[in-house]
Amino acid sequence: MKFQSLLENLLNERGISPENREEFLNPDWRKLHDPLHLPDMVKARDRVVDAMKKGEHIFVFSDYDADGIPGAVVLSDFFKRAKYDNVSFYIPHRHDEGFGLSNDAIDEAERRGAQVLITIDCGTTDVEEVKYAKDKGIDVIITDHHEQGAKLPPALALVNPKLKKSKYPFKNLCGSGVAFKLVQAILDKERFGIKEGQEKWSLDMVGIATLSDMVPLVGENRILAAFGLQVLRKSPRPGLQALLRNLRMDQRNLTEDDIAFMITPRINAASRMGVPMDAFKLLSSTDPREAQVLALHLEKINNERKGVVASLVKDAKKHLSGRELKSVIVIGNPEWRPALLGLVANTLSEDYKRPAFVWGRDGDGVLKGSCRSYNGFDTHRLMTEAEELFIEFGGHKEAGGFAVTLENLQFLEGRLSEILDTFDTRTEEEETSVELNPEDVCEDLWKTISVLAPFGTGNPKPIFKIPAEILSVRQFGKEGNHLEVKLFTPAREVKAIAFFATPESFSTLVKTGSKTTLLGHMEKSYFMNRPELRVRIIDIV
Repeated sequence: MKFQSLLENLLNERGISPENREEFLNPDWRKLHDPLHLPDMVKARDRVVDAMKKGEHIFVFSDYDADGIPGAVVLSDFFKRAKYDNVSFYIPHRHDEGFGLSNDAIDEAERRGAQVLITIDCGTTDVEEVKYAKDKGIDVIITDHHEQGAKLPPALALVNPKLKKSKYPFKNLCGSGVAFKLVQAILDKERFGIKEGQEKWSLDMVGIATLSDMVPLVGENRILAAFGLQVLRKSPRPGLQALLRNLRMDQRNLTEDDIAFMITPRINAASRMGVPMDAFKLLSSTDPREAQVLALHLEKINNERKGVVASLVKDAKKHLSGRELKSVIVIGNPEWRPALLGLVANTLSEDYKRPAFVWGRDGDGVLKGSCRSYNGFDTHRLMTEAEELFIEFGGHKEAGGFAVTLENLQFLEGRLSEILDTFDTRTEEEETSVELNPEDVCEDLWKTISVLAPFGTGNPKPIFKIPAEILSVRQFGKEGNHLEVKLFTPAREVKAIAFFATPESFSTLVKTGSKTTLLGHMEKSYFMNRPELRVRIIDIV
């Protein structure tokens, strides 16, 4: 194979030893770990089985993002297949209720007559709320993947691979992954009339969640993401099919990028705009007509969300234009809703080429916000080194959330900038890019690197450095806000694109006839069912 040495280098770069290569390149369903090795899984399984046999009401409380909502659908699928209907679902309002269990939700569970409450993607730190539920006689089963706090809640079962006491071999499952493990454990004990293997049809939801939640795509997550994509490509789920149809996407060729850039934003838009149950209803619907109505509704909500975010970004840039910029941007407004600020931070970090922290005020009057990294800087480390300024914070290398007092807000930008200035300034692109000629952008190269997919956190897309002569430059798209560059090769043209970019968006101005170097990923687009191999531009230098 022409690019065999490249594949060897990419595997070495990922730390995949020769003896582990077969397992990495061919994810094996049989290599998933026994769900009963998760903490408290036996207690959780037995209580759910007991509740179903007694006909008790089960109340499912999930987080409102693209991990929690698909996890709720996983449980919804299970109960439907088991023909168990004494169950209800609750997803909190992002702005008014915030993250995690609340007493209001527990009161609602009591009103519905719940004897069992199952959380998805939250609950590990909700000590007082779980105690409140317990005092009402409700058994709480927590399924989660977040870090534990100083004290654990008094839940009947706390199923979380990240607990300090956990002996589970893989720590980095997403919330939906843990929910799926609960379903597997239940079915290992009692099938409830569900055919063997039928639960695998819920892997489309686990795949979406795993690819959305920025968990490392190694070990079990690689298996779940790979099989999740396989199921997504042939899923009969009416809501998913309606969503893809409206987006004119080819279901048979879905990729991790389609999840990240097309599906995930629409799931998240529902909660950002205050209607998280609409996303749950879409993905759990069995009625094609209802699914089509919900898919159109979600698209409308997503467009509204885009408009609000664009307005916030414009407002932020107006205020930034009169300021001397430091190494980190901190900006906000008490009128801004925290639910949308991760998207604002993302745009500001890309446009101003530095980490951005954007704050607003939540329904309880607390100043909360989101941050996004730039250039591979670790935002969680950044916040950890300035932890004295935060009420609370969390997240990972690329993104996070925080709460801050008005008093400390005035010091935040200066302190974070001081800390960032001590970080290593090398970019990930400079460290990992591989040089190619434009003519190397071909089907053989694509076949070579695509065996490493799905790509994501812990398994990044290979970055290529391509010296080339620019043959043509044009803007495309309905609003002309995307960039297409054609590269000269003796045999044919090679296309490179960047969404929401202009010739001025990069380190060097792009113009016809110039000799330059592109940094980019390889990708294959199936938009409008037309396969097209191209380069996705990261930078032009």
